[in-house]
Amino acid sequence: MRRTILISLLLIFESAAVFAQQSQRIIASPGGNMDRAAQYYIGDANELLMRVNVWGRVMKPGQYFVPSTTDLITLISAAGGPADKSRMDNVHIVRSGEGGSEVIIVNIKKYLKTGDIREIPQLKPEDTVIVSGSLWYLVSQVVSVVAQFAIVANVYYWLVVKGA
Repeated sequence: MRRTILISLLLIFESAAVFAQQSQRIIASPGGNMDRAAQYYIGDANELLMRVNVWGRVMKPGQYFVPSTTDLITLISAAGGPADKSRMDNVHIVRSGEGGSEVIIVNIKKYLKTGDIREIPQLKPEDTVIVSGSLWYLVSQVVSVVAQFAIVANVYYWLVVKGA
């Protein structure tokens, strides 16, 4: 019986890990030219598309093919908007260029307060946008891991120590 319960717990944790991996989305191009070496692609409606990545605390992180005139706000909106407990005052854009990579830090909160569009950069092909979580998000993640560990330790205690 102990073995059955332990196997069931392991299957539950494994299923949760698989679900977390499947929640990552990769959005394929709506059609057109898919030459991997190209920086721009032609979409179904003959519009110029570029590939960008969105990571972190947005509703639908993944890879997107967006119009070449897309700015940061439009991309985050296409990714479902910021998730709960995201840090919008410290959004990173990692941009690779001929001289190496650069990191652009954008304060979207400031844009939302002032409405100054100069705060929001235009995206370039192959940009990676990273929306980090707030300190509260980090604390909640640590508490969640500790709670899961406590459940496993409690089951172990009741099955092995108390059951013996």
